[in-house]
Amino acid sequence: MTADPRQVREDVSRLAGHRVLVVGDLVLDEYVTGRPARISREAPVLVLERIDQQDRAGSAASPAANVIALGSRASIVGVVGGDPEGARLEAALRQLGLDDLDAGLLRPAHVATATKTRILAEGFTGGLYGRQQMLRLDRTAQLGRAAALAVAERVARLAPAYDAVLLSDYRGGVVGEATLAAVRASGRFVAVDSQGEARRFAGVDILKLNQAEAEAAIGHGDLVTGGAALRRELGVRHLVITLGGAGMLVFGEQAPPRHVPAVHVSEVFDVTGAGDTVIAILTLGALAGLPIVRAAELASAAASVVVRRLGVATASPDEIVAALAATAATEPAGSAD
Repeated sequence: MTADPRQVREDVSRLAGHRVLVVGDLVLDEYVTGRPARISREAPVLVLERIDQQDRAGSAASPAANVIALGSRASIVGVVGGDPEGARLEAALRQLGLDDLDAGLLRPAHVATATKTRILAEGFTGGLYGRQQMLRLDRTAQLGRAAALAVAERVARLAPAYDAVLLSDYRGGVVGEATLAAVRASGRFVAVDSQGEARRFAGVDILKLNQAEAEAAIGHGDLVTGGAALRRELGVRHLVITLGGAGMLVFGEQAPPRHVPAVHVSEVFDVTGAGDTVIAILTLGALAGLPIVRAAELASAAASVVVRRLGVATASPDEIVAALAATAATEPAGSAD
């Protein structure tokens, strides 16, 4: 990784000034924190005394938040249910600084808002790192045909005004076939964060998969050979496979596969949203004209920041620069990837 802080800062600064339309499933992330009190008399389970609750906009809102944090502009096309959870999710979305939220937000009355409720226990020392996730409760939601077609219409109307369309597919129905057709017809740069079914996204500019999704698409565990073959099969310009703590593999049209190591993380608190951070920076890096490997290095650094924080989080330009500088300082002299 390039260690020159001036070059790093210049590269990070180039992530600003772009316009990205994020299209995907929206989720209300609810965090309920309690302090251990006693063992229940009803069953051998821990009783938590509730001390805090936080609402955050999750899933597709996460890459949008990361785009904004790096000095670019983001709008979102998604669905919020006509229920109390939907009102709370919309309030959380408005706090992110999205452009013209009302233009892209659909509010069908019959659709329930997808919600993820995380129960956290806090030790008596308090503080972020004193919290431990104990349980997660999910309420999933699926769109009907009418809502899915309304999403596609909204994408077709809005996409031409943006530099790129970023598809954040959590398999809730927003990124359906009609939406994909509208995105392709827009002629915009297209980046995809897939939650499986990689072959739906043939021909896009960037496709990001995690390791399990890539192995399922390839059919075996040789990600280097299989990833190169999958990229050619799908005809995507760049394929990126994230490997958790092992970094990521990057496949391009005119270069051999490259391994981008993970930036050193001393403490991992919550991996929620790390992949969203990666796809946001890969997209901005491509729009900025950075080589895909360099964009992946910046994305790795940003991911090392967000995993230290609760829930969906973002990394600032200064934090990315600092993370890469800290990694360079700990690498042996002469080391390179």
